[in-house]
Amino acid sequence: CLVPTELVPRCPVCGGRMAMHLRCDPYFVEDERWNEAAARYEAFLKGHRRERVLLLELGVGFNTPAIIRFPFEQMMRENKDWTLVRLNLDEAAVPESFGKRAIGIGADIARGIEDIQVKGRCVKDEG
Repeated sequence: CLVPTELVPRCPVCGGRMAMHLRCDPYFVEDERWNEAAARYEAFLKGHRRERVLLLELGVGFNTPAIIRFPFEQMMRENKDWTLVRLNLDEAAVPESFGKRAIGIGADIARGIEDIQVKGRCVKDEG
């Protein structure tokens, strides 16, 4: 799985190797569109704070847990009517303190979603 050096994208300004857009250094781009989306997300969370909400976490591990994983866990602690479904091949554990409000599914995402759909139909069909 090695990429030939000549295929690695280069910066048109400095010629340096390009990297994926990850929040791993001070160069993460938070432009106007990003900030607008962040504001919509915050408004959604605030507007639904007192309702039942399902947090569906897909493939989030410990590379950058402060972006999604830890905030989701904090939201679960603050909102007793919320539920967390964590789907992750290797890191699906959920805090025991969430009890039946959280489930960790240790599976491939495609397979896990397929299982959720099948189980959802079974529960619905059974009344």
